[in-house]
Amino acid sequence: MLRRLTALLLTTAVSSSLAVLAASPASAFVDRDCGDFANQKAAQIFYLKAGGPSSDPHNLDSDNDGVACESNPAPYYYGKTLPGGGDDKPKPEPKVTVVKSTVALSVSPSKRIRGEKYQVKVTVRPAISRKVTIQKRVDGRWKAIADGRTGSSGKVTGRLTTPKASAPLRALVGTVTIGQKKYTAAASRSTKLTVSKQKVSLAFVDDEIAEGDEATALIKATPVRKGRPVALQVRINGTWKAVARTEVDRKGRAEVDLRPDLGTDSYRAVVLRHEGAVPARSRARALTTLDLTPPAAPTELVATAGDTTVELTWTRELPDDFARHEIWMRTTDSEWRLVTTTASDAMSIGGLVNDVTYWFYVTSVDVHGNTSEPSTEVESTPTAPVVEDPDPVGRR
Repeated sequence: MLRRLTALLLTTAVSSSLAVLAASPASAFVDRDCGDFANQKAAQIFYLKAGGPSSDPHNLDSDNDGVACESNPAPYYYGKTLPGGGDDKPKPEPKVTVVKSTVALSVSPSKRIRGEKYQVKVTVRPAISRKVTIQKRVDGRWKAIADGRTGSSGKVTGRLTTPKASAPLRALVGTVTIGQKKYTAAASRSTKLTVSKQKVSLAFVDDEIAEGDEATALIKATPVRKGRPVALQVRINGTWKAVARTEVDRKGRAEVDLRPDLGTDSYRAVVLRHEGAVPARSRARALTTLDLTPPAAPTELVATAGDTTVELTWTRELPDDFARHEIWMRTTDSEWRLVTTTASDAMSIGGLVNDVTYWFYVTSVDVHGNTSEPSTEVESTPTAPVVEDPDPVGRR
């Protein structure tokens, strides 16, 4: 009987122990990091409850100084025991260490055309992530033109648009406190960004050409930007109109061949917008296309002699640009000379000497000064009229 009672008691005890173990499963571990806490104080209390500072299963105290998540925002709590009793009186905040900051700025390239992009590179030491401001000096004051943020390397790069005028640039960082370190404000040395003035020139191989010939325009643009488009323009009725388009070579030069209309026109070269660079133009240059085609020579020239006069008539074919006829004369004892001009197809030449033979020819001249071949020559001898004797019988 005693043995049966003892066995029953042992069986009951073992069963109870197993039941207790079965009712208490192992708790699952949930890892936490600093981002899970709204502020440093909340992280510190959790850290202490989890066994800190002697144990740090969540790795919240990376530098093992007994303070968790130092970069989290306020409120702060730096006590080594839980607040509320015994050794949990608020501890004074650790002393903040002032760290001197340095900033370096580089601009590449340092010479650009207005509108082009240039690169700025800022290096901040110590290498932490912080806001950077790029400033330009205008009228004696520094003016912010761009903002950025360095990475963990302490560096940041960016592309900015070249302004209208040259100006000094600098990079600036403000004061920032991270944990127990206060990083000072700092500014880089100023670096000058130079805005290069564009120059465009236009010249013609010949400023005057004959009608129908080709003219060659020579264009040069600086600073050189290989492949930059350039247009040759002509002024028509007060408006500039493109007549050709090409690109400059590696020396900033371009040539354009054209056949201009008759007359004198104004031309200019314009380098067009290219990779942000604003357009620029040359001064106007005149190009004259000359009419070198003479009119047709007069034909069927006829001379009729009179008393100290010769009457000339001829047939003509007038061009649109006709100006005048020139009448030339000579004698046996004299050279050819121009005696008169007319727009008509007839002319009376007076003041001649009777019984002297004169030779004549006529030419046509246009408004451009082109003179035709001479007409055929004609000769004529002025003669006094014959006076009849009124009484030839009475004289006998």
